[in-house]
Amino acid sequence: MRVDTKHPLAERLLAVMDQKHHWAYPSLTKPGLSRSQLLVHFQHEYLVYVRDFPVLLARLLGETPPIDEVRRVFAENLYEEQTGGLSKSAPHPELFLRMMEGLGFSRSDFDESVASTLHPAAQSYRQLLREGSTRTPWQAGAALLTIFVEGSLNERAELDGRFARAKGEDAISRHPLVLHYGCPPSAMQLVRAHGDVEGGHRGDAWSAVLGHTPPELERDVVLACERALAAWHRYRDGVAERMGLHQRVSEAS
Repeated sequence: MRVDTKHPLAERLLAVMDQKHHWAYPSLTKPGLSRSQLLVHFQHEYLVYVRDFPVLLARLLGETPPIDEVRRVFAENLYEEQTGGLSKSAPHPELFLRMMEGLGFSRSDFDESVASTLHPAAQSYRQLLREGSTRTPWQAGAALLTIFVEGSLNERAELDGRFARAKGEDAISRHPLVLHYGCPPSAMQLVRAHGDVEGGHRGDAWSAVLGHTPPELERDVVLACERALAAWHRYRDGVAERMGLHQRVSEAS
C-alpha cells in the first residue's frame, strides 16, 4: 500500500485506528473458549456486520458522486464481498457460514431471528453502521466502512510497511480456529479470500478518502470514525460480557 501517512487526515484517522483493540481479543487467539462462547462471538460478528456488509457498501456506492476512480474502488470491494469474484471464491457472508459449519455450528444458529438476542450495544453498533453507510458527506461513510470497519490495529504498521498480513496456506495453518478449535482448513476459504484481496482494498480505500476529502470536511470524516470507535468498544464489551469474559486489572490500566 502506498499511502501518504503524513497527510493531516491520515494521521487523525490512524490515531483512531491505533485504538481499535479490545482487551478480550487475546482470548480469541488461544485455546480455552467453550463452544457456547465461540458461538456467541460469531453470532454477533455475523449479524452485526458480516452478513450485511455488501449491502452497506452498496448504499455507500449509491451516495458517491460521479468520481470514476472512487466509484470503481467501492464497486470492486462490493463485487468481491457479494460474489467473491476477485478472489475466485464465493460471497464473503457465505464463506463465513462455511467456516461456522467447519466448527460444527448450524446455519440456523445465524438466522435473523437471533438478532433480537444480541447485546444491546451490538444492536446499537449495527444501527450506527447502517445509518453511517448513507451518511453525508459521503467521505464520512467511506471512512467508516472501508477504513474503520475493514481496518485494524495494525493499520499504521501496514501502511508503513512494518506489518504484512499472512496469506494463503500460511494464514490458514496459523489461524486460531484451525490450531485450537478443530476447524478444517478446507472451511477457511474466507481467510484465504481476505489474504488475496484485502491488501489492495486497504490502499484503495485510503486513497479514495484522502484524495477526495477537502479540508473543510475532514472533521466530519474523523468524527464519524471516532463515534464508531466508541460504539465498537461498547459492542465488544457487550460481547465479552455475554461470553463470560472478565477484564483483569492489568488490562484495564
